[in-house]
Amino acid sequence: MSTTGDAPVHGDRTSDRPVVSFLCPAYKTERYLPGTIASVLAQTRKDWELVVVDNGMSDAIRDIVAAADDPRVVLVRQENAGFAGGVQAAVAAATGRNFAQLNSDDRIMPEFVERMAGLLEAHPEVDAVTCDALVLDERTNAYRRRSFHQQHGMRAKVRFSDRLTLAELIDGRVIYYTAVVRREIWDRVGGIDGLGDLPMWLRIIRSGADVRSIPDQLGVYMIRDDSLSRNPESIAAFQRFQEQAYVDGASGSDDPAVHEALARRIRRLRYYEALRDARNALLTGDAEKARHRADEALQMRTRPRSLGVAAVVRVAPHAAAGIWPLKQRVTTSGKRAVAVLRGRARPAEQESAAASPGGSPQT
Repeated sequence: MSTTGDAPVHGDRTSDRPVVSFLCPAYKTERYLPGTIASVLAQTRKDWELVVVDNGMSDAIRDIVAAADDPRVVLVRQENAGFAGGVQAAVAAATGRNFAQLNSDDRIMPEFVERMAGLLEAHPEVDAVTCDALVLDERTNAYRRRSFHQQHGMRAKVRFSDRLTLAELIDGRVIYYTAVVRREIWDRVGGIDGLGDLPMWLRIIRSGADVRSIPDQLGVYMIRDDSLSRNPESIAAFQRFQEQAYVDGASGSDDPAVHEALARRIRRLRYYEALRDARNALLTGDAEKARHRADEALQMRTRPRSLGVAAVVRVAPHAAAGIWPLKQRVTTSGKRAVAVLRGRARPAEQESAAASPGGSPQT
């Protein structure tokens, strides 16, 4: 392990730069970080670098990184500078030819570096490569049946030969954030700032960069109830951030397809917002608001889900308020039982980095 302080120093380095520097800000993820590090150590290709930013001066995180006992694992310590500040600190300490953001509660499959970096080396015209990921539900300690791409509604076949367009990205061609990006492209667009990676990817595409995707499930994504995109207290702010990012990303484009995609994206975002509001209003006993928001969702998109919510809030709103939490508990218990029967459930702390993309779980 190499350690840096306020002024990054690069410690033990070979003359050759790593093919990938993983940028890994860590804050209150002591429970998950050992698995993240283990998954990088298990890579079949060895010329990588992992820069862990202790984004809060945690002695536990310091000790976890030290336990890796590997000069390729670099520790940067700083007061909490937020997610973007953590990534930026990792970039400042990184020496790799390419960058890959890696959340400190996620993992990668053993073939990640070999496959992803190998594609960039074989195709110098390509600026970034993205992949799919397995999805681990922390609540059930089991992989979900659908992958990251599938859970985000991607239905089109992913082919490496297809260059990602701005309209596709806005319209729902989701990017799994642990992608490999050439350093010069990352620097050109200013990297990650603000709350997340979406604005950076929109800037990358707008810059004219060549971004490709592969269908391989080389990432392992953990769904946590306290994440920004799932916590009920922050999900509304997260959605507003997403909407503004898409609006900014489309700004200035003269491509009609981009603006048509933007209109569809905003409509979908507001549809799901209305459904969430209807549900939350039911749970708090506000039947009038629940009906109003359910009607708005139904007007935006007539789907079985919106039809069902609209019917419930009219026929039995008070019963639904009690049934909804019960349904959630039953669904969670059912998923856990099915996962155990299939041999797919495994505690997150015991995840093995050797799991194959099509085999046993590992998120």
